[in-house]
Amino acid sequence: MFIVSCTIFNFFISGCGKKEEDNKTSQKETGSKPEIQQQNSTQTKSNTPTSETGKIWSQVEKINESMGKGINSGKSGHLEEPVAEIITLIKTIPEKTPALEPVKLEVIKTKVNELRKIGVIMDRYQHDNKTSELKEEYVKFNSALNEIKKILPM
Repeated sequence: MFIVSCTIFNFFISGCGKKEEDNKTSQKETGSKPEIQQQNSTQTKSNTPTSETGKIWSQVEKINESMGKGINSGKSGHLEEPVAEIITLIKTIPEKTPALEPVKLEVIKTKVNELRKIGVIMDRYQHDNKTSELKEEYVKFNSALNEIKKILPM
């Protein structure tokens, strides 16, 4: 379900196939597919966190980055799906990190509720075409995510 949601979200943000054209152009410029694939796999390996929390957070950042690109370009799709995915991922962190202190768990719960409320507001602004207000709420969303990240062991 997660992969399907991300794929659909990327499809709407990328402009319905624009990435494929960019990919073909970059392949023509380099001249060989294996070289491109090797570069991508090398980059992925070096940037992958080793802890479970780090892996989850990496997924959160990818979704958030994709959502941010859509918001900043003015071509964001429905925002409730990526926000829900981010919240779901963050909710899995306590079970993957059983040694989290109760104070930190409470901060995560509070920030998840804040993310949910901001997400609802962002989606409403997106539907009402209130771009500047949407961007302001997205800044708040990122701030809440950063506060969660600060307390997590990576």
